[in-house]
Amino acid sequence: MYKIGDYVVYSCQGVCRIGAMEERNVQGNKRLFYVLHPVYQSEASYMIPSDNPAALAKLRPIITRQELDKILADENMRQSCWIADENQRKQRYRELIVGSDYAALVQMVHTLHQHKQQQRQAGRKVHLCDDNFLHDAQRLLTGEFAAVLGIAPEQVESYVLNALNRE
Repeated sequence: MYKIGDYVVYSCQGVCRIGAMEERNVQGNKRLFYVLHPVYQSEASYMIPSDNPAALAKLRPIITRQELDKILADENMRQSCWIADENQRKQRYRELIVGSDYAALVQMVHTLHQHKQQQRQAGRKVHLCDDNFLHDAQRLLTGEFAAVLGIAPEQVESYVLNALNRE
């Protein structure tokens, strides 16, 4: 069970702070709800029933600083996970976007950045689907990593890429 003040990731909405727990009367039954406030969207809030396993499955604690440091220090993160077959690549990257494997998502971002640089150097453009996957993965990681690192979201990309490019 989460506590007021905890930071969590809610589905694809990003990092939220649990601002309150409210009891509401729903169809004659009293139910307890988590009130989530997105960290980077001040006007929104979400009510998540604390007794609904399907809704709670979309909620998870944010990664810890130690977990993030371990991922970024892992030599395997520097390895490309490029999949030459476009259909297989799309399928794998879709799975990573909806999953919660931070390491694989960081590796995917690093791989797509490398591919983007290679394409630019060759005078070619990146496929739109690859650019979209890069954007989606960055969006998912940026808010969470910014909250963990205590930096502005705009600084996350350079922080992660610098960490991955250290020898």
